[in-house]
Amino acid sequence: MLVKAVLSLAKRKMTEPFCLAWVLLSALMILSGVLLNPSQLDRYISTRGLILIIIVVSGILWGLWFISTQVSLLKRRNQEMAMQISLLNNDCEKILKELEKMKKEK
Repeated sequence: MLVKAVLSLAKRKMTEPFCLAWVLLSALMILSGVLLNPSQLDRYISTRGLILIIIVVSGILWGLWFISTQVSLLKRRNQEMAMQISLLNNDCEKILKELEKMKKEK
């Protein structure tokens, strides 16, 4: 997940705040996997329960990943569209000024 987050940032699929959140989440998952002792986990949770929890958590993480990439892409598109609208407004102002200048000359 850590590598996927960094690659998504490099490919401009995800914005920096989302990427930072995913990097922190993956770092926490790595630290919890290293520091916690999973060998005694079967004492508290059955194998079927553990498999079910892994499937549910994986599905939730995938869904959150999908949503964050889509929101990031929409933010980038919105920013690009705002820049294009600004350029169009500047062009429109120039055309209006030229039109007024032409009207005054007549």
